Amino acid sequence: MKLRSELGTSRELPAEMVRASRKIHRAILAAAASVLWFGASKPVAGAAITAACSASESSGEYCVGASKREITPASPVYLGGYGFGPVRRSTGVRSPIYARTIAISRGERTVVFCAIDSQGHFLAYQGDDAPYGSADIRRRVSKDAGIPERAIIIASTHDHSGPDDIGVWGGVPPEYLNFVADQTVAAIESALRDERLASLYSGEIDTASSHLLRSILAAYPLDTKLRVLFAKGSDGTPFATLINFSAHVTALGKDNTLISPDWPASAVGAVEKSNPDSTALVMVASVGRTQPDLRAMGARGPSAAESYGATVARLALEAEADAVKIDGPIATVETVLEEPADNPVLAGLMTNGKAGVDRVMRSNHEPYMADNQSKIRTIVGAVRIGRLFFAAVPGESFPETQLTMEARVSAQEHYLFSLAEDQLGYDPPPYEVGMVEFVSPLDEGLFIINAHFGADVTRTLLAQARELGFPVSFTSYTGDEGREARGLVDSAEGMVGSAEETIVRPLILLTLWLGYDRFH
Repeated sequence: MKLRSELGTSRELPAEMVRASRKIHRAILAAAASVLWFGASKPVAGAAITAACSASESSGEYCVGASKREITPASPVYLGGYGFGPVRRSTGVRSPIYARTIAISRGERTVVFCAIDSQGHFLAYQGDDAPYGSADIRRRVSKDAGIPERAIIIASTHDHSGPDDIGVWGGVPPEYLNFVADQTVAAIESALRDERLASLYSGEIDTASSHLLRSILAAYPLDTKLRVLFAKGSDGTPFATLINFSAHVTALGKDNTLISPDWPASAVGAVEKSNPDSTALVMVASVGRTQPDLRAMGARGPSAAESYGATVARLALEAEADAVKIDGPIATVETVLEEPADNPVLAGLMTNGKAGVDRVMRSNHEPYMADNQSKIRTIVGAVRIGRLFFAAVPGESFPETQLTMEARVSAQEHYLFSLAEDQLGYDPPPYEVGMVEFVSPLDEGLFIINAHFGADVTRTLLAQARELGFPVSFTSYTGDEGREARGLVDSAEGMVGSAEETIVRPLILLTLWLGYDRFH
């Protein structure tokens, strides 16, 4: 079996992956049972959305639409991202939260970028009738709009002041998840329906001198670049802006119990204020191990979140001023990734956790899990617009993945979206796993599904970049490339890593048994 991209290249896949692809794409992607197509799909019969804009491949322009729909809960819900269990129930609303979307089309091809203000959102959920995962949202839009499901990238902002769509922090009712799915579909379809002729631009700025980021591990690399993609209408005014930046959405801190988009609220607000009648969204990049450095803003809280977001907006507008016009075709590619579920604590919470308390609500049945729940199936995607490369990672991507893509893939700009389509925790390079779990055993230790997930994602993205026609220096990757030897530090981390299975994970279990309040 061969998988084909929109650029016409092909490659042979192992028989095991072929079988997995057939299973998952029947249920997840509603594609053909025996062939997974990476080309533009045929329009769906009776599609409910009619294109109001047309841009040919030779026009130098695109059709772009942007929209947002509010997803603020009407009742108190548990917030996600700190501690374990139901320890942070919302007490009000500081700022509304949204599903925000930009749709971009050219010729017969379209791509959608959508950001949901939540801690994370799963590809699929548990339950006999749970049609609110990313796979369900994409399937609904594909049916209505006649675009391939792989062309729809839905990512969470990883908002720690947003609802817990995951379940391990108390979760949210199914009715709310249904509401989020409906509003996300509405936002995407509105953006597609309202597309208009536009010029597309991309720019970036290095934020290192602004000291906006810090790593939980000293001396490890950070992705300090802020990237911005935006569209200008016929009047030359930007009306759709995507900000891609690698800061955790945690400026409000764990003591906040008011629902809010956190620092992205002031970031998108400032950009939209500078460009009236525009829509902006934040899609987080390599947030693994990376936190906002709030020392220049003061302590965590509303003022820090507002100041941080305003700084991000200012830098985004500076990047816009030096941006370059984009020209070229749109292409998309997607791969089914099957990963061993090696973390017994995480696997246990998926099957034995208590709903409404600590149950990880991701689907634990075929086609999303396999081999008696010993393997997790998810999707990794990539997009090409002109010479721009976009990577969609189903977890909290570590900076090493982004830096590897920049070093090996010859593209004009490199965007990376963490928590895209799925929320499978952290994906550190294998050599970092032990140290990361040791630094924060009550969080990272729980949310690493296996030690090689990050390397597998990175290899997949490198292969996809080549599939999309980008020059790639080489696609082999173990996670150790580019690592600098640090003598005694490496030796200490190696000892921590070797002790991880026997010490760290039992510690997680012990502290879970002692009570949830100990994590708060």
